[in-house]
Amino acid sequence: MPEFPWLRQGDRLPAVAAAQALLKRQGSKLTVDGAFGSITATAVRAFQSPRGLGADGVIGTLTWPRLCGPTDMQIIDCIDVWDPSLWEMETGSLQGSGANPIVLGGMCNGIEQAASMIASRSSNLYLLRFHGHGAPGVAGVSDGHGELESNSSFRFSPETQQALGRLRGCFGPYGCIQFMHCKTGSGISGERFLRLVANTVGVPASGAYRDQLGGDLRTTIRYEGPVRTVCPGGVPLAEWAASRPALPGMSIA
Repeated sequence: MPEFPWLRQGDRLPAVAAAQALLKRQGSKLTVDGAFGSITATAVRAFQSPRGLGADGVIGTLTWPRLCGPTDMQIIDCIDVWDPSLWEMETGSLQGSGANPIVLGGMCNGIEQAASMIASRSSNLYLLRFHGHGAPGVAGVSDGHGELESNSSFRFSPETQQALGRLRGCFGPYGCIQFMHCKTGSGISGERFLRLVANTVGVPASGAYRDQLGGDLRTTIRYEGPVRTVCPGGVPLAEWAASRPALPGMSIA
């Protein structure tokens, strides 16, 4: 079972837009804009309360499955396990929750291998999360701690663009990519890298401004601190979210 992102008030992410669309399908009067504000939190509590989910306004482990119902919301995690700490924390946390992440470590063609494995698993992807060591504009794939200059890191480069091109068409209408690395979205280089990813794959890409300490499942699948998101074509997140199709109507118990 995939581990859904835990979303709460204050989050501004493409993943929020999908949750808002699911809530709207249930009759909630809200705007699908990717911003988890007070109106979205109220809609979440109104969904949770009659279902005995604990009306905390947080979309977490129990709320996501009930909100999705039979709708396919595929999630893939790809983890650089060359560093033992990433194996113990990220991989251990996700496998313990029932997820089946892709694990990569210490290979010279890491980004090509990652792209091939993701493409082979993908069908209507909602969320693709990468985990590893990072730096502004860089996301490690199978390079290990301290080797971010290797060719096994995503960065603003023709090699990254070529590898990521394999993923275009793997995502559903609410699909997005999250780089859970330290500082990948920071600075000018972070913006350039996320723009390359978004425009190459055709879905929004997000990365953190600050260090991501990780540890337990909650910190493995949530950003610690502010996040930068770049949408295809550079459009604002709200504009991208508003352009997504409505989800088919249905009743979920």
